[in-house]
Amino acid sequence: MKLRSRITIGTLGFLLISLTLCCTLMIYVSKKNMLNSTTSYTKTELEKLVANFYTNKSDIESTVEELTAETKLKYYFFKQTQYSDSDTEYVLQCGDEIIYNDSGLDAPTILGLNEDKSNIEMQGETKSDIVHTEGADYYICGVDININDRIYQVCIVRDITELYRQIYRMIALCVGIGIVISLAAAVSMIVFLKKLLRPLELIKDEADAISQGQYQRQIDVKGKDELASLSHSFNTMAKAVESHIAEVEETSEARNRLIHALSHEMRTPVTAICGYAYSLRNMKLTDAQKQEALEFMDIEAKRLGSLSGKLTALVGLTADKIELKDIELEELKKHLEMIWQGRDDIFLTVENGSIRGDKDMLVMLITNLCDNAKKAGATSIEVNITGSGISVKDNGRGISKEDMKHIFEIFYQGDASRNQEGFGLGLALCQRIAELHHSKLSVESSLHEGSIFSLQFSYNSLMT
Repeated sequence: MKLRSRITIGTLGFLLISLTLCCTLMIYVSKKNMLNSTTSYTKTELEKLVANFYTNKSDIESTVEELTAETKLKYYFFKQTQYSDSDTEYVLQCGDEIIYNDSGLDAPTILGLNEDKSNIEMQGETKSDIVHTEGADYYICGVDININDRIYQVCIVRDITELYRQIYRMIALCVGIGIVISLAAAVSMIVFLKKLLRPLELIKDEADAISQGQYQRQIDVKGKDELASLSHSFNTMAKAVESHIAEVEETSEARNRLIHALSHEMRTPVTAICGYAYSLRNMKLTDAQKQEALEFMDIEAKRLGSLSGKLTALVGLTADKIELKDIELEELKKHLEMIWQGRDDIFLTVENGSIRGDKDMLVMLITNLCDNAKKAGATSIEVNITGSGISVKDNGRGISKEDMKHIFEIFYQGDASRNQEGFGLGLALCQRIAELHHSKLSVESSLHEGSIFSLQFSYNSLMT
């Protein structure tokens, strides 16, 4: 079942229950008020009637013949009916003897007033009941009175059929109003929820499209409510997914290029080592030839070791593998001077102060840049280290504009350096170190004019 249907059914159910409770309460209160009004009025009439009986009691009791007294009682009741409304009827009974009854109901028996009672002035409190007969409803109110030591049952019977009809009409009206309100609410909710939940349907459609690879899909956001906010968040997520997929594809492509380049770079030294090994094992060589073969194998093996070390360093460089801490520039200077001891082509300038970074990684970055400069034919390399950054300037052969686009790619070697030793990993490694220091390595260069590599520390890398 769809969300819209569940909300509609749930809301209509709640509405119907609420309407039912409200109508039931209203009908109950109305019925109670109408019955209370009727019963109160009827009991008041009965009290007046009994009071009049006792006012005329001495006159009735002084009558010698009993028949005359009952005749007076009957006449008295007849007079009462002349002044009462058409819905009120009276009953006077003594035991099983009916003295006056124009209601057609055995009211004393219904109320339990015709039991054997004697020597009482007025028997208990007023008794009342509601009687439902076929086609009519009555309210009966009665009491016992004692005249001439005889117990009479005096009752007033009021026809309340119209009152119940009003209640039934009220119930029918409430049911009709409830049905109309429910139908109107159902139609309104269907239209309203269709419009309200439209963004959710759009999100579902876009999610299905994204699951099929259409990562560029976006939802047209309208309004400023929660659903609009959800649509905006979905668009942000879709963009993030698209970006992540692009990164994954780029990483996969880079990995394929890496594997291809690695296999290409390893093929030459491995082939050479295998060839010389075969010659040493199967051919008769002079001592000089053997020495030459061993030296070549040693050189190629060291190149493979260097390749393995740089690849390991490049792949293993992650944010959790380095520790950024305060480094005194003077300490960094001493470390570099020890490494470059005896070299007269490097000119090191270091300011006083501190930077925040990983000392070993920064040393690796600087030495790699200097090694690359030397491979490019530089005879003078200027290294400048300050609290805001590092720069390495050389007077080598420079880099062409075309090569500038690719120099930080793994295994890339420009035309000017293809005959030089190396694998094209140094600059890629330097760029990775710069990224781990929240920065980026930049280069300025032209052919035959040398190069300047610069690293500017970001705020996060500076000492605070």
